[in-house]
Amino acid sequence: MNLPIEDYFAHAYHMSEAEIQIRDSLMEWLPDDIVDAHAHCNLASHVTDINLKARKHMLSTFPYFPLEDSERLRAMFFPGKRLRSLRFAKTYRGLDHRAANDYLLAHSPKEDRVALFGLPEDIEYTNQMLRHPRVSALKMYWSYVEPSAEIIYDFFRPEILEEAQALDIPLVLHLPKMIVRSLDDLLQVTRDFPRLRMVLAHLGLSKLVVPGLEEALKEAAKVETIFMDTALNPSADVVALSLQIFGVERITFGSDEPLNLIRSVAYEHPKKGQRIVSDYPYHWVDKQEFNEYGHLAMNATHSHWLSMLAMKEAVDRLPTKEQTVAKEWLFRKTAEVVYGF
Repeated sequence: MNLPIEDYFAHAYHMSEAEIQIRDSLMEWLPDDIVDAHAHCNLASHVTDINLKARKHMLSTFPYFPLEDSERLRAMFFPGKRLRSLRFAKTYRGLDHRAANDYLLAHSPKEDRVALFGLPEDIEYTNQMLRHPRVSALKMYWSYVEPSAEIIYDFFRPEILEEAQALDIPLVLHLPKMIVRSLDDLLQVTRDFPRLRMVLAHLGLSKLVVPGLEEALKEAAKVETIFMDTALNPSADVVALSLQIFGVERITFGSDEPLNLIRSVAYEHPKKGQRIVSDYPYHWVDKQEFNEYGHLAMNATHSHWLSMLAMKEAVDRLPTKEQTVAKEWLFRKTAEVVYGF
């Protein structure tokens, strides 16, 4: 792959004192039984290529993450907790997704669930695999297709959605654009497939409370088949707004492992809009941006802690009597309802 992946892992797995303190404080706050509804997992042998588009994206930081590494990360980030995961393969083109699907279906712990990574170019394969007894969800990805998808139907083919709806298989839906720009597209899909449940990854992709976000979330929340996961969203304001509009019963925790090992912060670039900058010069980091904005990530913690602290702050804003129930839904019950844990 000609990328220093093992160096990236070595950097990521060393926890600072600040990260250890955050972890320990969160372990006291978190429930003992946790479901992670957004976790990537596949072997290095499944990687056939990392094309230029993937290399320019942070998703290629850790192109493989086997089950053994996932178990190591669980012990590191959630010591003493019972953790179950909804697992699916990494999402870039250049992975043998058939082999990755087979690996997860055959080897994932029985208490975990698997989201099939569907192939838009092979509708027959995808629809057949949706009937596998271990498949609990369907994951497809906007940048997997060439060119990258502009609308949901560019990568979630209608023929596949029809089968998913018939089988009551929910989607893990990473919108092709932030929800404020994908709302009409999303609502059209819900009209075409009114019984199809879908979980909007990353709380609809907005890492900041941008103009129109509240209105977009309110429109989406009117559709009872729409849920959301919190994967790597670092904003307590976005989490709190989502909780206020959707309610705790329709939002579930997701870690986005192993991308949660990246130490980064979100910022608003004057020309490029919402961006992230890392503390480490990964291959996908723009050198000029790193030189100009890298100081913002100085002493940054794993992205995992940013998103976890955002969830805690959002829950702490709720009335005290509601907080324990909210945590149970966010960290377990919603995933049990949607994905059948």
